Amino acid sequence: MATLYVLRGPDKGLIFDLPDDATLIGRYADRLKLTDDSISRRHAEVRRENGGWFIRDLHSSNGTYHNGHRVFEPTRLQHGDEIKVGATILVFGGQDSVAAVSGPHRIRDLVDIDIASQPGDAAILSSIASSEESVILQTPETREQVVAWHVVYRIAEVIGTIPRIENFLERVADILFDHLVVDRMVVLSLHRATGELTPELVRYRTKRKGKRPKIHTSRTIINYVIESGAGVLCANAMTDRRFTGMSKQDSIHQLALRSVLCVPIVLQEEVVGVMHLDTSMSQHAYTQEQLRLVTAVGRMIGLAMENARLIESRMKNERLAATGETVARLSHEIRNILQGLRSGADVVEMGLKQDKLDLIRSGWKIVKRGMERAVVLATNMLSYSKQREPRIQLVQLAAVVEDAVRLMRDRAAEKSVMILKELEEMAPVPADAYGLQQAIGNILMNAVDAVQPGMGCVTIRTRYDAEHEEARISITDNGPGITTDELSHIFEPFVSTKGQAGTGLGLAVARKVVEEHQGRIQVESVPHEGATFHVILPTHREGLPDSEKTHGAAR
Repeated sequence: MATLYVLRGPDKGLIFDLPDDATLIGRYADRLKLTDDSISRRHAEVRRENGGWFIRDLHSSNGTYHNGHRVFEPTRLQHGDEIKVGATILVFGGQDSVAAVSGPHRIRDLVDIDIASQPGDAAILSSIASSEESVILQTPETREQVVAWHVVYRIAEVIGTIPRIENFLERVADILFDHLVVDRMVVLSLHRATGELTPELVRYRTKRKGKRPKIHTSRTIINYVIESGAGVLCANAMTDRRFTGMSKQDSIHQLALRSVLCVPIVLQEEVVGVMHLDTSMSQHAYTQEQLRLVTAVGRMIGLAMENARLIESRMKNERLAATGETVARLSHEIRNILQGLRSGADVVEMGLKQDKLDLIRSGWKIVKRGMERAVVLATNMLSYSKQREPRIQLVQLAAVVEDAVRLMRDRAAEKSVMILKELEEMAPVPADAYGLQQAIGNILMNAVDAVQPGMGCVTIRTRYDAEHEEARISITDNGPGITTDELSHIFEPFVSTKGQAGTGLGLAVARKVVEEHQGRIQVESVPHEGATFHVILPTHREGLPDSEKTHGAAR
């Protein structure tokens, strides 16, 4: 005998036997009387005809739904089908349910992805008014369409904003758990060459603490989804013969009465994974509309994976391009240094042959200059490319400046450039003495190179800004200044206004070192009058004992 089992609603747990003739469903029915106020007095009818069972709506206020679709004509019932009347869900049990397992293959749960709504929904919603017949409910289609819109919109918002796919999957899980009834969710990635499935995300909805139970997914269903590229809805997986042909030890038999959604993750029309959601049918039963939604989410996950792949590819190409550009520039700079060394060596060799000391000294100056350029290039390359944490100690700023000026004295003397110092006495400041000396030296070298030989003057000043609790180092030259266009690029690596004389790394390294000190560099320039670089450093640093922190300039 066929039966109807009340899965959800005020009469949950009741089982009604269906006779061979017509059976009325409603609040005023004789055989199948329900107490749900949202059901009409004469809501629907189940009738046996031509060896099969059919459900027919009797013009009820809230409608009758078969597996999530509104019934407008008599609809054939199969074992495990859901019938929704008002707020009550019934499960149909056919008398031929045992024979159905060995009968013809049937995939009732395989659904197309047509998102067109049923005709007439809007008219029904706008024309039916509340009456004593029953409580008017929002149709499942309308409610699910609103939920689907929210899910798709929220996922679309985060595509492209979360570069790591694992973080994106976690966000998708958050959204789905917020809007759908989901007990468990698993995302598996597929290795196409080996067919191996790897869990990328596992999510539970549980208040239980401690060790989480293992999630059982059906390889049978997953294989079908991968091979067909279509999503599957199983209202009761045990009754679908396509998924019961394997051993009884298959995990599908452990699902019991669970509603299951399993959809493909598609990347460029290729299945690269699956998403599996399930919930207890005592809590909820998924609908075809929800299958369409989750199938669309699988497509969106594939889109996010493609976006992440393109970003990674672009970054890789950019890194390769940057590496190639760096190698090319370094090769050019090293070649210039070697040419200078060769020229100096030729002059030294000529002086030795002619036994002329002045010629030897002249050649040695060229060699020495080339060696200095090589040391500067190597030092700046290491400083720019290596991530390092500065070794912060309290240092006398005047001493650091004096060391930088001393190293630049010979270079300035060769050009007959004057270096003036105006160093204010102040308390020690927290800094990495070696790194700060390199930064000041690079800026000072640029200033010396920028001025005219015999007419140039570079002034370096230090002062304490009590208002902002900052130490300032200002380096001013009387050179040609920096144009507005050049100002926006001077701190970029390998950008130099010196032609063959510059490496393009000095200012880039100086800014990097200053930023490592949590400081900043400001530039002022007046065409034909010169430029000033301000190195601004905080005089307080976290991690130093209070007794060692600078509280102001020494009186």
